[in-house]
Amino acid sequence: MTSFVLRRVGLGLIVLWLVSVVTFFLVHLAPGGPSAAVNFEATAEQREALLEQFGLNDPVLVRYGKWLAGVVRGDLGVSYNQGLPVGLLLRQRLPNTLTLGLAALVTATVLGILLGTVAAIHRNGWVDHAVSTISTLGMSIPGFWLGIVAIILFAVELRWLPASGIVSSGSGGALLDRLRHLVLPAGVLAFTLMPNVVRVTRSALLEVNRADYVRTARGKGLSPNRVLFKHAFKNALVPVLAVLGLVTTALFSGSVVIESVFGWPGLGRLAIEAANGRDYPVILGATLLAGAIVVVVNLAVDMLYAVVDPRIRHD
Repeated sequence: MTSFVLRRVGLGLIVLWLVSVVTFFLVHLAPGGPSAAVNFEATAEQREALLEQFGLNDPVLVRYGKWLAGVVRGDLGVSYNQGLPVGLLLRQRLPNTLTLGLAALVTATVLGILLGTVAAIHRNGWVDHAVSTISTLGMSIPGFWLGIVAIILFAVELRWLPASGIVSSGSGGALLDRLRHLVLPAGVLAFTLMPNVVRVTRSALLEVNRADYVRTARGKGLSPNRVLFKHAFKNALVPVLAVLGLVTTALFSGSVVIESVFGWPGLGRLAIEAANGRDYPVILGATLLAGAIVVVVNLAVDMLYAVVDPRIRHD
């Protein structure tokens, strides 16, 4: 197990390094590059001083080496637009993104497993077809469109929930107010993530139900519920855990859209603001942080395999 963890950590670090290389050089291949982000209203002397201050006069490989050395020390640079450390901006936004992401992930996982199980039990019945239709809609409808429809319906027409933001003005950040603001963005994001969990759960349960030990359990006269939850369900969770790693990756890409639609002050919205303002240090920092979270989540999922199914051993 220890050697497996060390190997996965090593691979994770390589992945993060590749992410940093690709992101850094794509940023510098953009029209104008980071140099174009320097204030055009400044005088020539001021502009030259800014370029020197941010190290933008150095060759791109030198800039990458300096930036990577700073990352290793925990220094992600300074925002061009806000003049604040990138690490500080990320720490301010990270809790909001984790709150939204965790709420959406838990909702998508619980509902996805529930609907996938119901669909497998009623295979080829109307319930199975209804669940399949819901899954198809979740995979087909763009998140931004669904978010706009949710705002119009629940915030504008019914006035049940707030349309945007994380707290209401004058609420003092009360827990109930925060939860009301969380419902719409987390619900929309969960709806777009849920279909993957539904499909994998259904397929895994149908596959496990054909296994010899399940047929043997039925032959012993065990009740269908006991066969399902004691013998079949636990083994079907292994592929479900595998898809959760992919869902986590989709979670970050989806949160960029959802945070923008609902005005949620998280990492995704910060990245959009940085891209619009050509704030390259913030773009690099947000991308690297998102990659690190995905790597950690996938490592945790691999560790859970052995817990769910003792037959799996990481040597």
